[in-house]
Amino acid sequence: MSDEGFLMNLPSHIIVEILSSLPALTAINCKIVCKKWLSLISTPEFAKLHLSKSNPGLGVFQHEPGGGEVCRLFEFDHHDIHSDPVIKFEVSVSLGISHGVTGHVGSINGLVCLRNFGHESDTLYICNPITREYVDLPLLDVPFENPSQVTYGFGLSTVSGKYKVVRIFHEGVSDPTTGAWLSISRSDCHVYTLGTNSWRDIGDVPFGYSCRSVGPYFNGNLHWVIQDLEGSELISCFDVEKESFQPFPPPFPGERHKRSLHSLGVVAGCLCLCDNTSDSEIVMWVMKEYGVKKSWIREFIISKVPDFAGPACEMVYALKIFENGDILLTLEDYCLFFYRNQSKTLQKVEAGPNYTIQTMLYIQSFVSVKDFVLKENVRVF
Repeated sequence: MSDEGFLMNLPSHIIVEILSSLPALTAINCKIVCKKWLSLISTPEFAKLHLSKSNPGLGVFQHEPGGGEVCRLFEFDHHDIHSDPVIKFEVSVSLGISHGVTGHVGSINGLVCLRNFGHESDTLYICNPITREYVDLPLLDVPFENPSQVTYGFGLSTVSGKYKVVRIFHEGVSDPTTGAWLSISRSDCHVYTLGTNSWRDIGDVPFGYSCRSVGPYFNGNLHWVIQDLEGSELISCFDVEKESFQPFPPPFPGERHKRSLHSLGVVAGCLCLCDNTSDSEIVMWVMKEYGVKKSWIREFIISKVPDFAGPACEMVYALKIFENGDILLTLEDYCLFFYRNQSKTLQKVEAGPNYTIQTMLYIQSFVSVKDFVLKENVRVF
């Protein structure tokens, strides 16, 4: 019997075990080998097994000349980023978006929530770049105009297994001279559960406004750095299952800052806060025991001298800590860079053309949008 024939005649559970260990794009190509393999790869059980073996990579959204965003998905090796993207596609063309700027809200288990920024309202999408399936969420009939702020998060209920998009809206009165907010006249929160085709109003938001923050998802919760009207900074936490807000201990006890340059992320299995308010260094706080205030430690202090020193006006996000101690970070909307642990220096990363960027951790998966949404509402690009 030939090697090919031997492989074809293996028991189904062994074939599934082998195919689930392959990179996603390789496994997709295996669908065309035979009907049996197509059937095995198309099941939710295969998607779950493949997901359990997949390693996170990097998603980069870049705004290019002439308009439109290109999404590039990269893989990591043990200490760096692969130079060529695994996947590249033009977001606006693939999703049929005719105007505006598109960025990400978050990514969980290979599903990506995208936001197309509009003048009066936003359009949101959930897609899987591997299966090329996507669905557009219904418009929320809550138009906004300046001065107002809209903040999003994309989360997963660890109990029900439901994917949810959270939208927080603040409308305020601002000082006509300085632009500072004087009062908040309205604040509300809406939740969209994937598959329901409708938004639900869950009431007022019990905290001050947030400026440029997308809420990272971790441990069943979404998290935002928030400010009150006096400029004090705190962290707000949203329980995705219970759909309720709760206070969360920050490393800084209500400090006031002229510049709000604190960002949240998840690195090495811990919640992380990156502080870029200093002109000369980046401070990374890591919460070693989730939810315990005393477990916040200043784990990394990264010098920005000489190449990145100077007055800071953008947030820095920590994306990944590698085994050798290198740290991948992004300077909001501008560039990716590595902190090289051995030399204690910052090094810019080339990840395609140097235009406005957004980044996220992304894991290749076969999780299908059709498992949550009526099949007739799912599109393929």
